[in-house]
Amino acid sequence: MGQNRGRYFQYIITLILFLYGSQQANAQNTEAPLLTILDQIEELYDVKFSYANEVIENTRSTPPDYTQKLSGILDELSKKTSLTFKFIDERYIAISLSQDAFIDLCAILIDGETQFPLAGATIEVIGTNQTTISNAEGLFLLKNIQADAQIEIRFIGFESRIVNVQEIQETNPCVQINLNPNISILRDVVLESIFAKGINKTNDGTLKLDVSTFGNLPGLTEPDVLQMIQALPGVNSVDETISNINIRGGTTDENLILWDGIRMYQNGHFFGMISGFNPYLTENVSFYKNGTPARYGESVSGLISMHSSEEFPDKIKGGFQLNMINAGAFAKIPVNEKLVIHTSGRRTFTDLFETPAFKQYFDKVFQDTEITNLQNNQQGTLSSEDEFTFYDFSLKAIYAPSKKDRFKLNFLNIDNSLDFTKSFATENSQTSETSELDQNSIAGGLSWNRNWNEKINTEVLLYGTYYLLDASNLDIFSNQKFEQSNEVLETGAQFDFNWQIKDNYRFTTGYQFTETGISNKQEVNIPLVRNFVKEVLLKHALYVSNFLELPKTKTSIRAGLRGNYFQKFNTMLIEPRVNIHQKLGNGFALEVAFEQKSQTVTQRIDFQSDFLGVEKRRWVLANDKDVPIVNSTQFSFNIQYQKRNWLIQAEAYSKKVNDITSANQGFQNQLQFVRTTGNYETQGVEFVVNKKTKNWSSWLSYTFAKSDYTFDSLDPSTFPHNFDIRHQVNLATSYSMNQFKIASGINWYTGRPVSVPVSRDAIEIVNSQPVIRFDDPNTKRNDDYFRADVSVEYEFNISQNTFAKINAAVLNVTNRKNVLNTYFTIDSNNESENLQINQVEQVSLGLTPNVSLQILFN
Repeated sequence: MGQNRGRYFQYIITLILFLYGSQQANAQNTEAPLLTILDQIEELYDVKFSYANEVIENTRSTPPDYTQKLSGILDELSKKTSLTFKFIDERYIAISLSQDAFIDLCAILIDGETQFPLAGATIEVIGTNQTTISNAEGLFLLKNIQADAQIEIRFIGFESRIVNVQEIQETNPCVQINLNPNISILRDVVLESIFAKGINKTNDGTLKLDVSTFGNLPGLTEPDVLQMIQALPGVNSVDETISNINIRGGTTDENLILWDGIRMYQNGHFFGMISGFNPYLTENVSFYKNGTPARYGESVSGLISMHSSEEFPDKIKGGFQLNMINAGAFAKIPVNEKLVIHTSGRRTFTDLFETPAFKQYFDKVFQDTEITNLQNNQQGTLSSEDEFTFYDFSLKAIYAPSKKDRFKLNFLNIDNSLDFTKSFATENSQTSETSELDQNSIAGGLSWNRNWNEKINTEVLLYGTYYLLDASNLDIFSNQKFEQSNEVLETGAQFDFNWQIKDNYRFTTGYQFTETGISNKQEVNIPLVRNFVKEVLLKHALYVSNFLELPKTKTSIRAGLRGNYFQKFNTMLIEPRVNIHQKLGNGFALEVAFEQKSQTVTQRIDFQSDFLGVEKRRWVLANDKDVPIVNSTQFSFNIQYQKRNWLIQAEAYSKKVNDITSANQGFQNQLQFVRTTGNYETQGVEFVVNKKTKNWSSWLSYTFAKSDYTFDSLDPSTFPHNFDIRHQVNLATSYSMNQFKIASGINWYTGRPVSVPVSRDAIEIVNSQPVIRFDDPNTKRNDDYFRADVSVEYEFNISQNTFAKINAAVLNVTNRKNVLNTYFTIDSNNESENLQINQVEQVSLGLTPNVSLQILFN
């Protein structure tokens, strides 16, 4: 009996040992978090591990054999996890990724339907801040990526794709990846690619300009966004500048220009000839002519919102640029995985030597100003010297402490400076006086963007923007000194809340506070006269916006309301905004847009000789008296066809702007010193035809517009607008093959209106002063405008990570003398009994060549 009990006991012990061994074997084959395994090792061997959380947080492994030595355990884990274990001392062990765990990769992104390369797609290494974008050929490169990582590829209008890194290791040639167009969801689908590559339109009415992928446009050597916009129908500059962009008949101050959400009161260098925003750090631009989202205010015409790059490169990227006007450099510097700094700077070098392009720009900008119109009524020799420089500098720091949070710090400085010295010499003496003109802008902002979850996002922006136009004009004969300044200081705070309630419904709301102060000063020393005016206005704005998509009916609707409260006037303005896009099938679509907007900041011209006659416009603030709040209403209807690389579009619109001032319009006739308020109305039709192949893109655009003023207190009360350009035609074509691009085009439009003196007794004496008697305003026109431009680009590799671009362009190939503006003055050199009227014609740029070189590294 005892033997049986012993035998049973032996069987039970054997069974327990068997079950225990099976459990241990299963445990050895079951993966566990590496962190759990490390805790076990620390307890068994009295050691401590040092590591970065992101190195091990997602790593799992089967447990090692704990009966072996510590070195054997670490070797086993190293083979299983591709991690390196290194003893710092007898107790502490550092864990890092093995060098074998990193690889390089390259790929070319292709449209799965058209087989065209996809430029400007975003490629992100999942779980990191490392991103890049595909170039014009669809190519992207990533260095030192974890071999077990995944990348996500995103491109507007295409289905996002997640790819394992090991599938696309760097090869020669690079792997080709096809992306399929997104046909199930309408949101953010690109409806049409207009003209050149990089100009697109989405179904919510937004015109998107992707600077990083922008194609070639006639006459451009660099992707200047404010020049690019002028290629669009309904957009023009009657004086060939980027500081005077006219959108559907509006004056330039009616446009809202934003840089990373900050309002800019200066947008150009060379007093409007060159954009003040470095094109190599401007990533994309949102542009609206109508149907502006409710988030935006302070504009009765167009909106231009520029966004600088937010790329997190894995190593330093940047470049150098040199053209016949300026030189500059830019860089994107990753400090670590969570912090990156973008910086850029440009400066003119023409104070050292002048180029043909600079001379053409200089003659155009300073014609009929104090700089070029030297008047000598004394016995002696009058001469002059001038020195003009400009520069810009930008800095952007992006800090991403987590995957959900992103902080951005922005800074921008734009400066133009002109020193003009007059010298008068006689046989016995010589005197000199220097006049100065400075135009400067400083802007800065701090923002915090947070993704609370997949559906809710918020952003907070605090910003300040400063503008100063300062002139000092010294008369060498009378010693009279005339000083003028126009100063703007604006601070603001914004909060935006975005909620993707459903896949097809997005709700957005927000609050904005703005304090704007504007001062104008004028001072004369002989006789002593000083005038100083300062206005300050506080504004509160609340908006709501809804974006709804109906996939079954292929309808997209964006509708919103904006409320503006002006504390000083105790006034509330409600502004509705609507944009509806309807697909009809077989390539056809309709779009309807409506908006009401207002603005409190406008520009005024007091005298044509203000600020040396160069930059005559000064910013002023609404005061609810002689400067009212300007408001507008606009409606447009668009029908479009896009299929088989054809785009045909026709858009009709009607726009009315109320409470404009005559001082705001820049009259150079009998209304120059009249101060009254009125309105203008513009009706027009914009027509576009565009045909693209893989290498070619050709387009024709035609705009008809009729724009008239109405000032009830004047006679006649209704007459043509100063920017009443009835007919405009743009015809262009571009071709690209491999590294070579060429583009050419022509721009024609009817001459702008002119006010002319009456045919008889055109001069009369009023208060002992001679005055010109004009016919009805704007009854005549300048000759038609015609300009032909061409540009060429060639791109080549210098090394594996460095390439270069050479661009050459010629503006006004035919050297045609286009009259941009005509006005009349009384010849002050004649005696009173022989007074004569001078006809002054301001002309366009002549034949203007330019060459640029960019050296880019990544």
